[in-house]
Amino acid sequence: MARLLAYPLTALYLLCFGMVLVVFHAVQWVCLNLLGYEAHKRSVSLLNLCIMRCTHLLGTRYSIRYTDPLPEHGPLILVTNHQSMYDIPPIIWYFRKYHPKFVSKKELGKGIPSVSYNLRHGGSALIDRRDR
Repeated sequence: MARLLAYPLTALYLLCFGMVLVVFHAVQWVCLNLLGYEAHKRSVSLLNLCIMRCTHLLGTRYSIRYTDPLPEHGPLILVTNHQSMYDIPPIIWYFRKYHPKFVSKKELGKGIPSVSYNLRHGGSALIDRRDR
């Protein structure tokens, strides 16, 4: 039964995920160009909350447990090795107080609504893996 539900739920998820990316691409542009960087930062946080909600359609649940208290002020370096889109939205949403930045391959800086825009304009570092 679960396998039977997987196909329509995946289609619904992809539709919702795509709509969120397209809508928030425009939202990010308006926020950054008309309202400034702080508004852009908030729109990115909201984008990632919406992406997380899309994954809830598939039955995904998130939990974050801190073993040590996080610093209230100053920089925080979080190093992850992700395998999918399942960890980036929770990192951005749950650590929004710290305004996370990413090091990413430059190919992700073009062609993906919302994601590419944020990588190019949100302070992330895009690297060329072919150029040492």
